[in-house]
Amino acid sequence: MKALEFRARMVIPSDYRPARHVAINLGFGALAVLAALAAISDLRAIELWALPVTFVAMNLLEYTSHRWLMHRRTRLLPYAFEAHTLQHHASFSAANMAVESPREFRLILFGTRQIVLFMIATLPGFALLAWLAPKNAVLLAVAMVFVHYLLYEGLHLIDHLPADHALCRFRALASFRRRHAAHHGNARRGFNVTFPLSDWIFRTL
Repeated sequence: MKALEFRARMVIPSDYRPARHVAINLGFGALAVLAALAAISDLRAIELWALPVTFVAMNLLEYTSHRWLMHRRTRLLPYAFEAHTLQHHASFSAANMAVESPREFRLILFGTRQIVLFMIATLPGFALLAWLAPKNAVLLAVAMVFVHYLLYEGLHLIDHLPADHALCRFRALASFRRRHAAHHGNARRGFNVTFPLSDWIFRTL
């Protein structure tokens, strides 16, 4: 089935509000970042190690969940495959990446279930960090987790905006859009929506 045909048949609830979806998802992430940073006190330079370590860990989580949960049906999380491969990829091909209406943001942004799963996936790492590291390092890690979440949501949305959209005029974003379009053309490569660190490590650029 062609992407346009699929979109025409895709049922999006009549009460869906794209602006509300964007505001809730990005607002949730921004508030989490601000709350974590506000709780930090007497920060020492040595505690900043938590930022790069968490960034790399989140990049790897993004890669592994995208590659092995969103593109393969599993008994553990069949919803991830259905939402991503059967809906998102069926709606947007490499030659047809742009949304035709803001209502199609529902096929791009995380839903409530996905956000909950994302938070659950980070809990083991936070538990280990809380046991091993000082409070400030844990709070910095929390902030970086949600910075990465905001990057993923924001960049993924920009990847699917029309080429003439104001945000798409920034040259710095062009490579992200090209890489993601290439992933929609070949779903066996390009699993990092944000920075292609894990794609480079696992040779799937």
